[in-house]
Amino acid sequence: MKTVVPFVKRPVVDRLAFILRWACGRHDDQEAMLKPVRRRIAKAIEAGTCERAYPKGARYRENFRIVLDGGSHAYVQVGALIPERQKGGIRVVINPAKFCDGDAAQINRVMRRIIGREYDKLMQRPLINCIDFAVDIQHASLSRMLVSYSNAQRMTVMAKRMAQHCHIEGYNFGSVSSDYFVVAYDKSAERIHAAILNMVKQINGKRGIQKNELLTANAIKQMKPKLDGIEVVRVEVRGKKLRGLPLYKLNSLPNRFARFKFADLNATGAALPRLTERAFLAMCRQDGLKAALEAFKHTKQARKVNAYWRGHQASWWKPEPMWQQACDAVREIGLFPDSAFEPWDE
Repeated sequence: MKTVVPFVKRPVVDRLAFILRWACGRHDDQEAMLKPVRRRIAKAIEAGTCERAYPKGARYRENFRIVLDGGSHAYVQVGALIPERQKGGIRVVINPAKFCDGDAAQINRVMRRIIGREYDKLMQRPLINCIDFAVDIQHASLSRMLVSYSNAQRMTVMAKRMAQHCHIEGYNFGSVSSDYFVVAYDKSAERIHAAILNMVKQINGKRGIQKNELLTANAIKQMKPKLDGIEVVRVEVRGKKLRGLPLYKLNSLPNRFARFKFADLNATGAALPRLTERAFLAMCRQDGLKAALEAFKHTKQARKVNAYWRGHQASWWKPEPMWQQACDAVREIGLFPDSAFEPWDE
């Protein structure tokens, strides 16, 4: 059977949290500014355009979701609890990867009605707190790859042992306290897990209908296309603490996709004796590539192991343009005006 060469898709914006500098000036009366906004939020909730949210430990006075026509939502917070310490009185969290046509325009329409005429001006100076960029590698399996990420002090491997085989589900690079957290994981497993949960919800949610074999069979039938889908590895760069970065500075940040290196074990490359190969791969999956190469450093197999790693370098992984493509994807959301991407006086 012919091996399909992996295909790397363009980056997408998987999550974006930004703030707007509303009611945070020295002479701004936030309570007075909030009164009409609260009335408009209540009207939007009554009309079904928005719904109330009750987040734990919220740092804002008003919390709600805009219900988007495409099926997702935008989470909005208004009125900073500590305006002198928070950079903006409006916080918005979205997942553009789930947007449908018209969702960005709908957010702007609803926010314009709630905040007022000032909203368009505020959107010219958004400050980014968090952003996740994601790249999907189609026809790829982490179990047939070696993954390296430079500058990471910590690495975690998620794997499942099945019979004699080890199935790699993901790699985490960085710590929970890091400004950035990068991951490579099996998107197919996530898709299957979501499909199973959806199947269970369908079965349990059928009121007045007995949970019989026919109902279960129908749910499995709907799930089967997801189970039969192509293998996908997702690579994510999660900027968790950008601390109010002006949007126009986003493309000047380091390209963290370029820190990834992949070895494609399905590709033709230098070979190792079977026992050495198994030992090397086991070390890579247990302790990471860097530790495995170090372990072989002063052995007779050191040269062959390094040639094996270098000889299987993935030719399909070309990260150089990815950061700019990711920044372009922010513009393509259609949420921000063009002026938001131009330098301004801070």
